[in-house]
Amino acid sequence: MSLNIHKNNSTGLAVSHYDSDNIYPILPLLSEEFPNWTIDKIKNYVQLVITKKHDVAGMLVVRNESLYNVGLLIYTFQSMSSKYLYEKRKKNELIYVLVVENLISSSPILKQQVFLTIVESAIEVAKKNKCKYIELPRLDENYKLISKKYKKEIIKINSFRTLIELKV
Repeated sequence: MSLNIHKNNSTGLAVSHYDSDNIYPILPLLSEEFPNWTIDKIKNYVQLVITKKHDVAGMLVVRNESLYNVGLLIYTFQSMSSKYLYEKRKKNELIYVLVVENLISSSPILKQQVFLTIVESAIEVAKKNKCKYIELPRLDENYKLISKKYKKEIIKINSFRTLIELKV
């Protein structure tokens, strides 16, 4: 695993890129997200993600002070047409977006804090890669802290996609 990219001192959570092909430390999180997948299928998926450069795709993992993996975020970078954001725009531009593909927390009690911490780290990754937005799944109760902190930057595209506009 690479160095921490974000540490939240108030919660004791640390986020880092996961780039090991050893899936066993994160298998409980991945098994929760993909309950019907075999271990080989999960391993192939992780291998596909981690072999990409961090400016194409990546995996962030959240650890608590006891070094237990409590959260995971898998992302890709994609181009999006500006017409989805600005319907009245005459010029159609491609916008670079960090897309959260999977977001997992092991603890129902800490889920909101884990999500906030890992999304903040994903925002840092997105900014370093000159993204204008980060795309999240539909915001529900699990994203309460994110919704509260970024309420002015949130753009709802449809019922299952939400963007946070990044201030660079």
